[in-house]
Amino acid sequence: MKTAPNKRIFLIVTLLVVGGALAALVLSSFTGALVYFHTPTEAVAKGHELDRKKIRIGGMVQAGSLVRESGSLKIRFLVTDGKEQIPVRYEGMVPDLFREGQGVVVEGTWNSGQEFQADTILAKHSEDYVPVEMSEQGIAKSKESLMKSLK
Repeated sequence: MKTAPNKRIFLIVTLLVVGGALAALVLSSFTGALVYFHTPTEAVAKGHELDRKKIRIGGMVQAGSLVRESGSLKIRFLVTDGKEQIPVRYEGMVPDLFREGQGVVVEGTWNSGQEFQADTILAKHSEDYVPVEMSEQGIAKSKESLMKSLK
């Protein structure tokens, strides 16, 4: 028969082992789901280190580089950060905000020196967004309405 101190030690060791196993399981599941973000300059510098790994590349869609293949959803374009360019190939629907000169994040796989095969395109909007109600005309109308209500 076990004594009270032995039971406590057994319980503590069991909790530590189970807790460690759960922590290892959680950490390993997060590691597999991580997708790292790189600029074109960083991706070119890392080169073959990123080959066939799922990564995200962010930059601007270079003006004049967007080519749509007629009769399909295939497109090709260049993502640039002002220093380096990476050719991207994608097939599918693109976000409404996607256009040349606009910020973009592409997720997929890349073989350095070749095209980046994008699985997902995330278009970035400008930080200068102002709701229609807050435009100069909207502010003027709000001010006019406020002044009428105060009379």
